[in-house]
Amino acid sequence: MVQFNFAERTIKAKVVYYGPAQSGKTTSLEQIHRLTDPGGSNRLISLNTAQDRTLFFDLLPFSLGAVAGYDFKIQLYTVPGQVQYNATRRVVLAGADAVVFVADSRRSALKENQAAFENMKVNLLANRLVPEKVPLVVQYNKQDLPDLMPQAELDKVLNPWNRSVFPTVAAEGKGVLEAFTAVVEEMLASIAVKYNLREKGLDPQDVPAIVKQAFASVLRQAEAEAPLAPAAPARVVVSQPTDTLHASAPPASAEAGGLVSEELLHRSIRSNVELAESLAGLAREMTLGLGSILSHAELLLIYREDAREKRAAAIRAIQGEAQRLRGLVQSLGRPAAEGSTPTSPASAPPAPTAAAGGFDEVLRQVVRDAQGALDGRGVSIEVSVPPDTQPPRCPSKDLERALVHLLQGIATAAPPRTAVSVRCERKPVLFRGRDGETRRDFLMLSIAQAGALAPEEQNRLLQGDPEAMGGAAALVREMGGFVRFAPLPEGGLETRVFLPAA
Repeated sequence: MVQFNFAERTIKAKVVYYGPAQSGKTTSLEQIHRLTDPGGSNRLISLNTAQDRTLFFDLLPFSLGAVAGYDFKIQLYTVPGQVQYNATRRVVLAGADAVVFVADSRRSALKENQAAFENMKVNLLANRLVPEKVPLVVQYNKQDLPDLMPQAELDKVLNPWNRSVFPTVAAEGKGVLEAFTAVVEEMLASIAVKYNLREKGLDPQDVPAIVKQAFASVLRQAEAEAPLAPAAPARVVVSQPTDTLHASAPPASAEAGGLVSEELLHRSIRSNVELAESLAGLAREMTLGLGSILSHAELLLIYREDAREKRAAAIRAIQGEAQRLRGLVQSLGRPAAEGSTPTSPASAPPAPTAAAGGFDEVLRQVVRDAQGALDGRGVSIEVSVPPDTQPPRCPSKDLERALVHLLQGIATAAPPRTAVSVRCERKPVLFRGRDGETRRDFLMLSIAQAGALAPEEQNRLLQGDPEAMGGAAALVREMGGFVRFAPLPEGGLETRVFLPAA
């Protein structure tokens, strides 16, 4: 089920690829991964049999970026197509916001397609989802093989609700991204209507244009490429011997009548889902952490021997980040203490990477980096930060880049030859959601200026426009923070940057 965080303006949704065994579900995810994440910053998490057929699912965290001011994230799953793993399919399908049904277009696979489609309807109902209302698109895959059924015949069996259909060749990437874009559009429009998001800035009528713009560059790249065999994806694969897996799976009769076996199986599957999600979060944290370590290593090469304090600060930052990553790895799979709430690596905030010297020193370095823009407008900066203030839990390189862009943009908007004051304080923020209230501590950086940013510029920043002030607000959001504005009593504007507190 879609998850909202209105305070941070984020939406997280789930798309499940469903279909018979070996119809091309996993291959479709691999192609989406190849086209949308060529740098490999995300990972495909797979639980496979010895024959490399997906036993549980593939989990691909995917971000659509800012959608009308919301940071929209999608998790893609596939289910096992083998008949004996129906309980697994049911658990993975739980909470799905959209489905892509991947069919094998060959006439010889008609019975398997039909059985999988009926099984999908049963499992949707078991999860209290109405099959006729769930956003759904259909892929008729393997269009490059002989013995194909005409689309009209396939529609009679597999498309009773007249949903969008996409002939695909997943092995070459043909049509896969178009099908994915279509299901995202249907899902986002459905979410906007169901939860009345028009009042919060997401008009359902705008969804097609929003999704088209978000995927425009990726679709152009896919069209420009020659047909390719699937590239080796960046994957984390968890495999087990086939005999062990088959021995642990309950017989068909147990799944029908053995309540204890069914419950234990569901618990086992759910724990594997949670483990895979933790692995995906750990992969993202490792990418961020290693990037921070490399940036500090570069500083060590720049600083001369006489800059001992700066070298020592960089060394301490590297040691702290390495210790944090070690803790994340050691905590993976460790049971949470009784009465506590488990936290996945994806939700754990990064450790401070510029703690040495305090936040005041970080800000003074930011001011030095932005000095050219400040001098060009004759704007002076007054920094008032207690020396013992700890930096926020953000990668130092991203933090400094975001604040430099923000100061440069504010200096450009401020009247010439005026002063800008910078102060900070620790501030608790209360978030209200479906599960109640959650309190989190932030370091609020307040930047007061004479004059004001234009409303259009404020909206661009609040919506995370990657081009507004050098993408400062988007960077802040990626680090787990957010930006707000407040008018000053004596006139002028205060830009408030909330960053995760250490």
